[in-house]
Formats: sequence, C-alpha cells, structure tokens
Amino acid sequence: MEFSTEDIGKKRKFAFLREERYRFQGLANENYVEMGLEVGLISINNAIPTFRINIFNYKQSNAEGAYKWVGDVHEIRNELICTLNDKGQLGSILNIDEIRKKWEKTKPVLLKRYKTEQYKDIFITGISEILEDPVRLADSLRFAQPYLLLFPGIHSRLLKKDEILNGYRELPNFLAAKMVPITTDEKLTELPDGKYQIDVSGKIDEENFEQDKVTGMIRILKNRPRVPTKLDLGYIERYRLDEWPWAEQSMCMSIAEIPGTLYREEKNILKAI
Repeated sequence: MEFSTEDIGKKRKFAFLREERYRFQGLANENYVEMGLEVGLISINNAIPTFRINIFNYKQSNAEGAYKWVGDVHEIRNELICTLNDKGQLGSILNIDEIRKKWEKTKPVLLKRYKTEQYKDIFITGISEILEDPVRLADSLRFAQPYLLLFPGIHSRLLKKDEILNGYRELPNFLAAKMVPITTDEKLTELPDGKYQIDVSGKIDEENFEQDKVTGMIRILKNRPRVPTKLDLGYIERYRLDEWPWAEQSMCMSIAEIPGTLYREEKNILKAI
C-alpha cells in the first residue's frame, strides 16, 4: 500500500505498555512502562512519508540501576520526526539537531545528579556518541519499542491470505553481541469479524548471530570452560489491522534464555485509543 496526499495531517493516538523481566547471574530486575503516543503523517516527498511521533504521560515502575537512566533520558525523544525506509520501517531521523540540543541541556543535570554513580561516564558517552551519528541513532531505534510496533514494515508488503512471507527483526543490546538477528515468518489471516490479523514468529539467524562472543563472555564470568552458553529464543508479534497505515492493536513478546545464566522476557502492547 502507498500513502496518499489525502492522508497528510491525519493523526492517531496510542497507549503503549511494556513489561520487562531480567535475570542475570542470579540478579533479578523488572520494569513496567506506560506512555501515550500521538503519531501523525506530516508530509510525503517522492513517495517517502514523514511522521511526527510525540510521547506523553510517560511512567515507569523502576527507578533503580540502569532503568533510572531510561526514565531520565526519555524526554530527549519526546518528539521524533522520522521518515520510513523502503521496507516501511523507521528510516531517517530528521530533527536530530533538536534532539541534540535537548541532550546538551539534560547532560549537565544528569552529571550532577549522578556524580557518585560508578558508570555515569559510560552512559553519558554512549548516548552522546549515538546522537552524533544520525544513521546509528536510526539503527538503534528501528527495532526498539515502541517504534517497531508502530512501523514494523508489514503493512507495505503484499500479503495474501494464509501465505507466509519472510522478514527480519533484531533484539538490541545482547551481552557481548551487538544484537540478536531474527528471521521471521509473517502470515495474514482473516478473522470471523471480517478484519485481518498478521501473525509473526521469529527464530535466531544462526549464521549472523555472534554466538562465539556470548560464549566467551559467559565462560569468563562463570570461570568454567564447560557451561551452557547457547541462546534459546521465543519471539512472536501480532497485528490486528485497521485502516492503513495503522494497526488497531499490536503486540510483541520475546523470551531469551541461556540456562543458568540469563533470562530476559519482554512484552509490548500498542493499542489505538
């Protein structure tokens, strides 16, 4: 499907919910996030759509450890202006200068607030480096939530009922590996009420996953040469379709587990309101 100039100016609001549970080396943590999103199509140039995404009413349950940084820096992405790429996923970030200005105002506040924090320099430097590279910033957000559920790249594909097509996802920031590459099967089905649903199931792209780096890290941490290091992954998405380009309700769930070392569970729901 393609956008029409008649769609310019259209907006839709969503409620986004995220549950995350994490257990590593016997240490457990969890976080719950709620936020509202307003998404609007602001222009179409050479068949490339540009969206404005605004976040409001952000809440999270955990303000400890690394999660407190998530809460503190979310404001720099309160307004995001982005294009879509040729796959219908998040493409380029157009208001990078405004985001950098927000970060420059936020950074000294965080340095003061966390002056005794052991890893503050790592977090500050990491965020600054990402914001200096617009391509890297877009890459870091494309498969992150809620942007994946907003722009999963499935609406622009010519799906036929009960036909399975292949796709690609990533699970970002995974131990020593940059990410977990995921190949997906995507299937369109018709529901009893006449609406359509897309179901997505994923598995690890073994050829491109840096399993050796994960194995090396775990063996060092455990100080044992023989220890389970293979990653097991369960991954699903579901989209109940409404009028283009929106899904009425979307869901993404994943469980990544290395027995005895790591358990990482995520559940994300995006619902039109």
